[in-house]
Amino acid sequence: MYPPKERAAKLLAVGESIEDVAKSLKKEEQTVKLWLLETDFRQILLENAAGAAIRIIVGYLIGEHYDKDKAMVALALLRMNKTPAPTRNGGRKRDTEDETDLDGFSEDQLKRLTGE
Repeated sequence: MYPPKERAAKLLAVGESIEDVAKSLKKEEQTVKLWLLETDFRQILLENAAGAAIRIIVGYLIGEHYDKDKAMVALALLRMNKTPAPTRNGGRKRDTEDETDLDGFSEDQLKRLTGE
């Protein structure tokens, strides 16, 4: 992929505005907006957004920051882009905590995120 386009996707993934990305790459905003229509561009953006979302969630869970709203948005982003888990044990219904916790968070961590 064209290096400035890849850089644009990565910058957008970590929260930079389209305006700021266009300025840093010396491109028009319209160019960056058009890139958003390309499948490979969106794929790079999503891959990098997932990494940024994980960093935000982990930062909240270990107490590096206390922005719960930001952590919840990051968690929602991860859930929206998660591929379905393959069925195990011939499609048997999952019935233990470890099997149902697909996000890999402990019960205490999920309670902290949801405010319970």
